Amino acid sequence: MAPDTNGPPELQDIIPSLSSPHEEGSQDNGVSTTITPRCVASSGLEDSPFYQAQFSADGTTIITHSANSSLRTFILPIDLLDDSKQPHGLSSTCTIPSPSALQSYALYPHFNLADPSTAVLLRASTDLPITLINAISGQPMNAKYQLIDPMTEAYIAPNSLVWTPDGLRFVAGSRNQISVFDAHRYNEGPVLTHKTTNSKRQKKLYGGMSGCSGLIMALSISPDGLLAAGTTEGQIALYDGVANTECWTSFSIANTVLERRHVGGGVTQLAWSPDGTYLLAAERQSDGVHVYDIRNTSRYVSFLAGRRTRTPQRMGVDVVPTADGYELWAGGMDGCVRMWKNPGSIEGEHRPDAESKMHDDPISSAVWHPLGAVMATCAGLRRVSPTSSNEDDGESADDDDVNAGVPDNSLKIWTI
Repeated sequence: MAPDTNGPPELQDIIPSLSSPHEEGSQDNGVSTTITPRCVASSGLEDSPFYQAQFSADGTTIITHSANSSLRTFILPIDLLDDSKQPHGLSSTCTIPSPSALQSYALYPHFNLADPSTAVLLRASTDLPITLINAISGQPMNAKYQLIDPMTEAYIAPNSLVWTPDGLRFVAGSRNQISVFDAHRYNEGPVLTHKTTNSKRQKKLYGGMSGCSGLIMALSISPDGLLAAGTTEGQIALYDGVANTECWTSFSIANTVLERRHVGGGVTQLAWSPDGTYLLAAERQSDGVHVYDIRNTSRYVSFLAGRRTRTPQRMGVDVVPTADGYELWAGGMDGCVRMWKNPGSIEGEHRPDAESKMHDDPISSAVWHPLGAVMATCAGLRRVSPTSSNEDDGESADDDDVNAGVPDNSLKIWTI
């Protein structure tokens, strides 16, 4: 299952410089450039809010996660960039309902629409084994992976999943535990499991923190193979590879930030700069993203401020390589997408370099096509009555920027 790097011809021929629309933005005065995107495709308004969107590795397909715990597959039109046919309507190829609450999912890193055997994803749902599913047909494959609590014999549904770059293994994060699976060993348990909490031996050897505690909500593997894990307790641990049970270093966001007001409510996503120098951490209830320099014992560098995401709802970020470095793109509760150029190049508070209004509801994902030609955004907010309970997923409608009118539950594709 070797990766296919050949994308659709229309997208390969049109790869704009991501920095070109906002080169005039001034970071010194805190003013960001307003960019003007053009919507080339839209799903229209859906019944259920979108919580996340991911591009497949070949750029042909988008998988979304909705509030009703379903996954949906959208295949981009071949003539997506044909001006005469825009805006295209986006319809899902299939809907993959979850029998119970969906906790996490991960697309196969060598996803190739032309090879159905690679068009798969992992899904973790409450009280069920981790399941490999065909993303085109929506049917489960004969491949399940057992993650079981030895004390209760109940299934553990991991809160985070990540494939290794070669696609041979995947890592699952749960409460105080990281589990590594061999993807080809179907219907078996993990080949490696290690606890992330501080053991007495670790405390004696290293002192202080030597792991991370809480639900592991975020996992990310650096270009050099470092595994980063982030928890609901706002703690981050780094491991020298997925097979290494010894924690290389760990730290608490609350103990490293420059200002207490920047501390959020727990890590929801981790991302690496393309060269592996910087680790970026997004939190719930935080108005920005934390930037750490991993070369220097995880030195706190800057806070990407002005994200407008002080909410319990998960709000994703996307790291995009450019000709002169990289950029971080993220949506906000106010329906705007913002960009920060070369995170880590500015110490202290780093304001957005560019922004654009794209939706009327919170933008939970703003992700670039692997070739950089188009951006996908998805929006939506779970609206609840004052008497409703939201304890299961931590999502909330409490935000001053939320549109109180018709819900903008939509998936859109843009050129910038």
